[in-house]
Amino acid sequence: MKTALVISSLVASSQVGATASAFCLRRLGIETVLIPTTVLGRHPGWGPPGGQALSAAHLRDMWDVIKAQNIKFHAVMTGYLADDSHIGVAADIIADIKTANPAAIILVDPVMGDNGALYIPESRAEAIKTHLLPLATVTTPNAWELSYISGRPANSVKDILGSASDITAACLVTSVPHGNKIGALFIDGPARYFVYHDTFSSVPHGGGDSLAATFLAHLLLGDLRRDALAKSVASIFSILSTAVSDSCQELPLVKEQDALIIAKPLPIKIL
Repeated sequence: MKTALVISSLVASSQVGATASAFCLRRLGIETVLIPTTVLGRHPGWGPPGGQALSAAHLRDMWDVIKAQNIKFHAVMTGYLADDSHIGVAADIIADIKTANPAAIILVDPVMGDNGALYIPESRAEAIKTHLLPLATVTTPNAWELSYISGRPANSVKDILGSASDITAACLVTSVPHGNKIGALFIDGPARYFVYHDTFSSVPHGGGDSLAATFLAHLLLGDLRRDALAKSVASIFSILSTAVSDSCQELPLVKEQDALIIAKPLPIKIL
């Protein structure tokens, strides 16, 4: 049994953040421990979300007692960080886990923006870029976030291959445009795999959180990186397809949870 720690948002009535990622990890058989960076009632896209960010002291206090349990963590996944001070806490937790288990996978999902703009303060985005990304084994930006991180264009597969070249971590880039389709591109040195599918005009929030967690779960289960990519993209594509066909307002993770296990892998394009 593999165990992962998720450091991200907890949202009571929306399938986003750690609410989505922890579900995906657990459904795939990964024991999951959660440190919430913020506790909200709903996704802010619906209006005032209720709740609030937790203090750095609160997060550290939680980690101190979790650490005292002597749990062996095989992975850490960071997602939405609700305050600038959370970056330092996450970095310290990663250091502790890497000391205890140097082989632990560190997945940094740099949740910072999309559609041409940051939705967190620039100071926080820069702190993620400067202090967390260098610690990552794998990072999972969307195409716009990759452009922000790299300072280079990310408008096509060719752009993204260039933009990811200076990032030391393996890079799973989502929302990659490909003609009238969209996909996910994995880059790790000479390994370059691309999976794509039909574009949706509109989908519920949470797809990125779910994809990153599902990809991590497959890595922890021992899948090759290209197989982990093909399986995870297929699973989330299947769930999003149901969301669109059923006009779901939230990602139907519980209803469509079997897709996390049995979705037929999509074809891989090796670049």
